[in-house]
Amino acid sequence: MKKLITAGPISEVVSFGICNQGQNVYMLLTWVEGESLENIIQSLDEKEQYQLGIQAGKILKSIHTLPVEKQDYPKETKRAKKLLQLEKYENSKYRIPEDEEIIRFVRDHIQDICRLEPAYEHGDFHIGNLIYMKDNTIGVIDFNRWECGDPYEEFYKMQSFDIEKSIPFAAGQIHGYFQGEPDKEFWQAQAVYVAHASLFSIVWASQFDQSDIDGMTERCMAALQDYNNFKKIIPDWYEKYELGNDNK
Repeated sequence: MKKLITAGPISEVVSFGICNQGQNVYMLLTWVEGESLENIIQSLDEKEQYQLGIQAGKILKSIHTLPVEKQDYPKETKRAKKLLQLEKYENSKYRIPEDEEIIRFVRDHIQDICRLEPAYEHGDFHIGNLIYMKDNTIGVIDFNRWECGDPYEEFYKMQSFDIEKSIPFAAGQIHGYFQGEPDKEFWQAQAVYVAHASLFSIVWASQFDQSDIDGMTERCMAALQDYNNFKKIIPDWYEKYELGNDNK
């Protein structure tokens, strides 16, 4: 987190140590003043939503361009882990109807992820972990899932969470990160991440209650519709926004 402070407005580390007679670790952080962007974004006009997405994309890009120290490089990619999680979904009781095509898509295209040089990742970058600050800028919180890996993995939660609140914000984040339109390699990787997460997130939600399972199932079905059962790699919500908006 001390390295990431140069990437944008985030919580700064004040202190870190061991407490409770060695049983726990604590971390003290500065407060990021503002309101949860998730709660406020729909009260803003679409042009401002888009511009906030641009900001978020630029901050994320700044995080990903920080030099990675040799000891932080992952020893292996996440391809094997993603396939193992997919297998857990296949063996679960939470499967959705006619999911074979999506499972096959992930298996056939798993090589499309983890192609880039590893970068420092926030690990949970979505609208719920962003703060709308008093000067109308974006702050970033909750770095407890940070890791080093494929930078394109940061984007799949956009499908799960961001587009429910603001498609202009989601499109803006992509444009801010890439300074324009992303290339085909991004969309190929993103489709695999979204397909995998859409299925496995249902199993992940089973550790909570039925409402969480239902919520992830609904998000899964929405993703299948956006990607036409993953017969396409660019989702409908993005294509429709690009064709119909005048906010950029």
